[in-house]
Amino acid sequence: MGDERTEELLKEIAAKHGVALDREDPILIVQTLHMRLLAESRHAQQVLLEDYRTTLEAMLERWGTETKAKAERIMTASLTASTETMKAQMATHTTDVASAIRNEVTAILETTETRIRTATTIGYLNLFAALVTCLAAIVIYWTLRA
Repeated sequence: MGDERTEELLKEIAAKHGVALDREDPILIVQTLHMRLLAESRHAQQVLLEDYRTTLEAMLERWGTETKAKAERIMTASLTASTETMKAQMATHTTDVASAIRNEVTAILETTETRIRTATTIGYLNLFAALVTCLAAIVIYWTLRA
């Protein structure tokens, strides 16, 4: 025990209890033992506290790593599910668009085919009318010439 602390202890005992103790008094041995035990206890608690801190840091590191791995797995699963959903929707919409285009093209082709038939019929009628007109002209020519 330090001299300064011993002096303070002796003064405190004298002031509180009215007893003057000497430096060689056996009661001071108990005080020295008490201080020694407190110092050892403090050191042991410090070691335990350091071990606890190390253990906590290791657990936090492991927990952080596990949390990060779980978050990555969740994100990957979510991304995969979103991608699959997007692919399915794109396939559905592509089929719908292709069907709509096919229907439009079919309708336009049918309209065009109908118009071509009508134009062909009108062409044949015009050709027939031209033939009739030509025959009428020949008949009139023969009639007038004769």
